[in-house]
Amino acid sequence: MPPSRLPAAVIVDRKTVYDAFVTLDVLLVETTVRGESVQLKREVHDHGAGASVLAYDVERRTGVLVRQVRPAVLAVGDDPVVAETIAGLLDDGEDPADAVKREAMEEAGVSLKNLILVGSPYTSPGAVTERIWLYLAEIDRDGENGEGGGVADEHEEIEVLELPLKMLAEASDRGQLRDMKTILLVETLRRRRPELFA
Repeated sequence: MPPSRLPAAVIVDRKTVYDAFVTLDVLLVETTVRGESVQLKREVHDHGAGASVLAYDVERRTGVLVRQVRPAVLAVGDDPVVAETIAGLLDDGEDPADAVKREAMEEAGVSLKNLILVGSPYTSPGAVTERIWLYLAEIDRDGENGEGGGVADEHEEIEVLELPLKMLAEASDRGQLRDMKTILLVETLRRRRPELFA
């Protein structure tokens, strides 16, 4: 990418106005807009970094998604049951690759091998600090298997879906995948391993 010509920005004040499962901070940011020095007030939502993986089986040509109720989707009046790639928040100091391995076992009951990092984008950089490490990984059928379904202490109720990758590509083409990380990972795997979608 070419270097940016945009002016610098600094935080001159920060107040936490809500602190629970998520944190909401109000920032006062000093920068320059069209030659004028300005201070902008912006709300920033933080609930930590995460990691997600599209786990797939080369021989079966399948991918694993999980479904669960998402209150934020319910809040906007949409169907709250969302199919998405395995994902979770990182524990303090946890390596993202270790996190997706842990989440794969907790949510889907599968072991992973041959992890490939796709990237670590910000999910919504306009107002959310969340950064998510995205992986592709093969399911290790010879590894440890579990029940999946989520962690009871975390109030998770998760349905596991193992679907043909061709079906996931078709769902993506029809605009039926409603989770951004899932679309990105399905499309990345389709670009890198098109033979699995035949």
